[in-house]
Amino acid sequence: MGMWSTYEARLGVPGDPTGDAVRDTRLYRAQDRMRRWVTESLSYYTVQVAYGDGEIIEPQRQLAVRDTPDYDIKKIFSMPNETLPHGKLIWWADNYWLITEIDVHNEYISEGMMRQCNYLVKWINDIGELVQRWAIVEDGTKYLIGEKNTQMMAIGDARVALTIGKDEETQHLKRGRRFLLDDLDSEEVLAYQITKPNRLYRVYNGAGAYRFILNEVQSVDADNKELRIADYYNWHPAYKKPESDIVTDDSYGDIIDNAVYNHEHKEENIEEKGVWL
Repeated sequence: MGMWSTYEARLGVPGDPTGDAVRDTRLYRAQDRMRRWVTESLSYYTVQVAYGDGEIIEPQRQLAVRDTPDYDIKKIFSMPNETLPHGKLIWWADNYWLITEIDVHNEYISEGMMRQCNYLVKWINDIGELVQRWAIVEDGTKYLIGEKNTQMMAIGDARVALTIGKDEETQHLKRGRRFLLDDLDSEEVLAYQITKPNRLYRVYNGAGAYRFILNEVQSVDADNKELRIADYYNWHPAYKKPESDIVTDDSYGDIIDNAVYNHEHKEENIEEKGVWL
């Protein structure tokens, strides 16, 4: 019998090789091996955890990041006795990644999946404040839009799926909310509207990620295409230079001639020339 086996046998109840003390010892040994393996592995990285807008919220931590067949999806492992912040962002490899899944069985270590964010979504909330969140925007044509058409409209048939972390702002997003989602170098910016909100997509115990299905809609004058914010001018009216209240039908030349004449016939100018009326 080995040294560890003898030690475990003494900790356990006689005749019970699976006593709690034995199990705790084995768990500790497994965590210790994992801790040493992670720090020595090429999959070991130092990352930072952030809110949905990219603000760093805690000191650096260590994770093991493993590839999957999809380049924009990574499997992650925490250090022993640490948990993964479900629905938060990870800053790694010069990109933001959203933790979309976690394994609730985290006695040994915490495992999960993170997806690469590809768009900073912006909108104006219900009290007129600008909100922006890193999210995953992907093709959504395979999903139903969650609405039934009652009349014909000449609009695009594009759909996108928006995956975004749950927080105090995103939990207020609902059907009808509009966004401007397009490549930043595109001159024609497309507008989309939430038609199918799924707030139970990857949410467990009050944390996780939402998925919204959006359908293409028409852009309106209130949209700020430069800033990529829908309905922006409903809260921030565009500055308009006041129009002049002077009405004239004179040509540009007549205006100059009249100005010269008026200047020469001012009383002080007449007295300087010695001219009497």
